[in-house]
Amino acid sequence: MTVSTKPTNDMLRHELACDTTALAHQLLEGTTWHSRLLPNVNKFVYPYRYWGINIGALAAGQDLPEIDTAAFGEHKVLGVSHLSKILPKKLLAKGLPLFSAKTKALQQFCPNDYLEGFNSLSSNESLNDNESLNDNESLNDNENISDNKDIDGNLPSNQALEQRLSQAFIKHAGSSPTGDMVGLLVCRNAGMYFSPVNFYLGFNEQQTPTHLLAEVSNTPWDKRHYYGFLLEGEETEFCHDKDFHVSPFNPIDQLYRWQVTVKRTQQHTADKQSSTGLQVRIAINISDERGEVLRTGIKISGVPLTETTVRNSLRKNPLMNMTSLARIYGQAFKLYAIKKVPYINYDEKLTDSNQKTSASLKNETLND
Repeated sequence: MTVSTKPTNDMLRHELACDTTALAHQLLEGTTWHSRLLPNVNKFVYPYRYWGINIGALAAGQDLPEIDTAAFGEHKVLGVSHLSKILPKKLLAKGLPLFSAKTKALQQFCPNDYLEGFNSLSSNESLNDNESLNDNESLNDNENISDNKDIDGNLPSNQALEQRLSQAFIKHAGSSPTGDMVGLLVCRNAGMYFSPVNFYLGFNEQQTPTHLLAEVSNTPWDKRHYYGFLLEGEETEFCHDKDFHVSPFNPIDQLYRWQVTVKRTQQHTADKQSSTGLQVRIAINISDERGEVLRTGIKISGVPLTETTVRNSLRKNPLMNMTSLARIYGQAFKLYAIKKVPYINYDEKLTDSNQKTSASLKNETLND
């Protein structure tokens, strides 16, 4: 059976939902936190930013704003930033747009950066609401590459992203949302794409949260994995076994406990127009046979995606992708070299790891 590139029923229903009641594109800012409890304590909290892209509305023609800037030498903030040491001289002289979906920019939205693995479903595979597919299958840049034509090969990139997202929801959550599909995404930063996790929220026609998809990347190995769930409105809790190796300091045989809160708030812009913003809190508590090992999560609030909000955000943190990567490796060095947390091999269980051995030796010493 071949896969049609025509819009599915879910996609058509979704496009019909993209009217004045649709969630607007927005900028979400807040914090991300990690609190390690075992085998040694380590905690940190950092500011974080997601671009809230209504993917269905984008595919239906609701464009993202294009935000320009002056040449770097003429700009009060960017002219004295570290960007002048990193970016090519031509860009420095010309001036780099602050945000764009059409050209290179300080923050650039590229649809092809997301849900890449779903490009490579072969033409003899069919995805629809009635098919039962295995949850939480791992996809990465190098796996499942087919010689057949991609199912979204004839679609514009925004429509192709919407189709991939609909398929990802079906595959990992069992169904596709009937309302808006909003991506909480990290965009390319000065040409560099890096995101530990992107989240995708699905809603019904009444704009009640119904779906969650997490696109997780493990930094050292550059693989991607998807977790999909159905939500029970504004607040949902669920748990499942871990099946994707992310941290070199956590074993594979662990349990994830999620707490997801998605609320809508009314925002008022400077021109006295009202829009709906999102408040999102996603917390994951990770445990194993030792007890609770790690608490991590994000808490972010959305504001309209306007020139003013983008400029204010980038003024505070223009190079978030680079600082995020540096912090990940900095914290890894701190855990290994200073906190003396034993390294765990890829997909290694706790019983086979140095952490288990280290804990056993520590207990023996205490008992002597």
